[in-house]
Amino acid sequence: MKNARITVLMSVYNAEKFLREAIDSILNQSFKDFEFLIINDGSTDKTARILQGYHDPRMNIINNKVNIGLTRSLNKGLRIAEGEYIARQDADDVSVSKRLDKQYNYLEKHRQIFLVGSGAYNMNEKGKIETIWNPLTSSELIKKTLYINNCIYHPTIMFRNEENIFYREKFIYTQDYDLYLNLLSKGKKLDNINESLIWYRINPEGISYTKKPKQKLFSFRSGNRSKHST
Repeated sequence: MKNARITVLMSVYNAEKFLREAIDSILNQSFKDFEFLIINDGSTDKTARILQGYHDPRMNIINNKVNIGLTRSLNKGLRIAEGEYIARQDADDVSVSKRLDKQYNYLEKHRQIFLVGSGAYNMNEKGKIETIWNPLTSSELIKKTLYINNCIYHPTIMFRNEENIFYREKFIYTQDYDLYLNLLSKGKKLDNINESLIWYRINPEGISYTKKPKQKLFSFRSGNRSKHST
């Protein structure tokens, strides 16, 4: 969808269980001027069939012939994204109906901010809220904290679609943390909206849990790199 204000970018791999809920949460946004770019990363379950069942003109589905991983799939999407802004969405999470509206208006009003995240409802597999994550909301405090640990939920972010802003592909895990540190090194300001705009699913089958030891290693490498670059 050319000239869309926002590109919602989602990479999907074997996500049949919660995929419809995630997609519907975007299609039902109060903000309508967006393209929904979905990278089907070589799924072997019913993901492709579910995607084929949608006929919304705002959806652009790209099918990878083989699984190339989240980082490379997101970069593939960034290279063809048409929107002025990029909003991330994961295939097992749910965006509240005013999410795009609130983040778009925030970035329009705060031109000095490059990327904005938000708070989140942490829910279990059945959709029941277990905890609420309240984010840091000062760009300076976020900057200081990011040099120690990650304080921005990846599936909550929206950022300005500028050239040469990509994930580093050697970071197959914690690619979001590395992205934030790279943005800081470029002088970009990051912030959070103090409102829960995502229902974040705590999924035992998701990467955040199945690959947690490797994520910690990549997070350490990214953080260590940032200390040497400052």
